[in-house]
Amino acid sequence: MVEVKPTQFRCLSILVILTLFLVPTPAAIAENLLTNPGFESGNTSGWTDWGCDLMATTSPVHTGSYSGLASDRTESWQGPVQSVLGDMEDGKTYRISGWIRLQNADSSSIGLTVQQTDSGGTDYHSIHWSTGYDDQWVQLSGYFTLNVTGSLSALDVYFEGPAADVNFYLDDAEVVDVNDWKADANDRIEQIRKRDAQITIVNSLGYPVSDVDVQINQIKHRFAFGSAISQYQMDNTDYLNFFKDHFEWAVMENASKWYSNEEEQGDVNYAPADIIYNWCQTNGIIIRGHCVYWCVDDYIQPWVKALDTAGLQAAVESRMNSAVNHFKGKFVHWDINNEMLHGSYFQDRLGPSIRPWMFQAAHAIDPNCLLFVNDYEVVSGGSQTDAYKAQIQGLIDDGAPVHGIGAQCHFWGSSVEPLTVYDRLESLAELELPIWCSEYDFAATDENVRADGIERFYRMAFSHSAVEGILMWGFWENAHWRGNCHIVNADWSLNAAGIRYEALMDEWTTDVNCITDPNGQANFRGFHGTYEITLTPAYGAPIIKTIQLEPGPDTAQFILSITCPCDFGPDGDVDFEDFCVLAETWLSEPGQPHWNSACDISDPNDNVIDERDLAVFTDCWLAGK
Repeated sequence: MVEVKPTQFRCLSILVILTLFLVPTPAAIAENLLTNPGFESGNTSGWTDWGCDLMATTSPVHTGSYSGLASDRTESWQGPVQSVLGDMEDGKTYRISGWIRLQNADSSSIGLTVQQTDSGGTDYHSIHWSTGYDDQWVQLSGYFTLNVTGSLSALDVYFEGPAADVNFYLDDAEVVDVNDWKADANDRIEQIRKRDAQITIVNSLGYPVSDVDVQINQIKHRFAFGSAISQYQMDNTDYLNFFKDHFEWAVMENASKWYSNEEEQGDVNYAPADIIYNWCQTNGIIIRGHCVYWCVDDYIQPWVKALDTAGLQAAVESRMNSAVNHFKGKFVHWDINNEMLHGSYFQDRLGPSIRPWMFQAAHAIDPNCLLFVNDYEVVSGGSQTDAYKAQIQGLIDDGAPVHGIGAQCHFWGSSVEPLTVYDRLESLAELELPIWCSEYDFAATDENVRADGIERFYRMAFSHSAVEGILMWGFWENAHWRGNCHIVNADWSLNAAGIRYEALMDEWTTDVNCITDPNGQANFRGFHGTYEITLTPAYGAPIIKTIQLEPGPDTAQFILSITCPCDFGPDGDVDFEDFCVLAETWLSEPGQPHWNSACDISDPNDNVIDERDLAVFTDCWLAGK
């Protein structure tokens, strides 16, 4: 036996303690709120079977030794369920997921749902739907934010979807807290929407000017914040004033659609659209076009439907030539054929080649206008993201010049799930095209829930590098296409959603004040966009300059020149001629022929030329030497 001396024992103990501190520990893993999530207990503890038989089985499994099998199902909604009542917290966001595999069908729909019962009633929140298969595991995954009305009496996570009599396996289910989404979004915003900038102030001689007060005010955003605009409100002063105070982009709600421009064949009318365009142009608001065609049957004029094939082809070509030429140079975007995931009227009548032709013809007429697809259920609602991506890629493969992706974002329900929004935007971004959230609104009776929805959606969309703009689909209670979406009440008071929108705009608008250092420099970090810079030198009147802060990896450099207050010519040089002007003014009186108010440098309001003015002039003259 080896003898260990006391001193050696003490050293060994210290070494063990140090080792415990030095060995890295694994990163904390978010706690799964589900009990027996992978059936690894060998039984179904924690789970309940809704309308089916549920058992633990050893094959097949996704991971581990067991999975759960739901069988003897007589309805599509039947399957495994687990209560999370008391485990989730009101206002928090959770990622919910599980792996599904079918047993006795090649393929079938599969879904993940949360059932919530509180004082407001029972709601079914669809988390994720997909297609399940019998030869592979498919993950269902999505996000859920708990918003409780009154008291919560039931909260269940369940898996459903396959047709009656189709058995399915469930494994590795999970419910975890993901409430760092806001901090992560803010980090991305800081990186992709802002840039460091340095302003250097020089005088007319090219010398840096210190102690200049630099007021930096952002007056336009590079990112597009806008709204749909109604042709029926163009004589409403309150409506127009709110619009120009809150939005920098506009899209015509209906005024540039075919059924508005040509209700009866041959009777083409762009007057309401022209009124909107002229007002937007006068007020510096950029406008996008919506839409050349709308292929959903319900929105096709009766006279169009009555045409034979040759007549329809001629009408489609006439609409293209008329509308795109009329708005050429006015619209910066056009939604070409609206909602092709949900309608196919023109393709059904004229063949699949009509879709790429629409893009090609519009581009030939107005090559400077960016052409968009536009559809819903691709970011909000039941996701058709993959189908949309496939459709867009198919158009591109067929030669359509698609320049951007319009994602309608009409939300409803109890919340807007921020991480679901981001995941779907991330998926669309794989096409490497700009994304515009072209039609945002959120229908919620509770204005505070609506406010939370605005924040979650806008913050997530603004934090995604592929997204270039968000346009609300209306804002005023009395001029909105559906109820409980407005941010402004009928009496023009802001509700909670409107207050939140204004707070976001304030947060994402840069307004700072600096004083130039001895090198004439002032530094700031700001959001990309247009800035009005007000320069107030120690002596002299304020001077206003405009700069554009564009994206870029390095510090943006701006050199702004201000006229030297002592260059009375001004000829760009402080010299003996300027000294003579100062001397003559000094010997004169206000109102006399040789009086020059520009010489009152140190205090423009005292109407006195004195030693302080001479001192300032001397400093300027010597600086130029």
